[in-house]
Amino acid sequence: MAELPVDITLDEVRERARLAGLPIPENRLAMVRGFLLNALRPIRALDSRTVRTLEPAVVFHPLGTPQGGAAGGGPEAAR
Repeated sequence: MAELPVDITLDEVRERARLAGLPIPENRLAMVRGFLLNALRPIRALDSRTVRTLEPAVVFHPLGTPQGGAAGGGPEAAR
């Protein structure tokens, strides 16, 4: 598994802001870079291979089960 770079450059911050459509003034990029580094630190430290997964994943059907039953708690479940 490839290691993520620990540091984020100002160019990466500019690119992320551009892609997100956020106008960040040039004099605020260093501050935003610090926020981004702090926000990503716990995510980058997490080894997802050690996280226990829950199977099967929950599927929500707003109108009940795909066959039309009331198991999904949709409007027909109240009838």
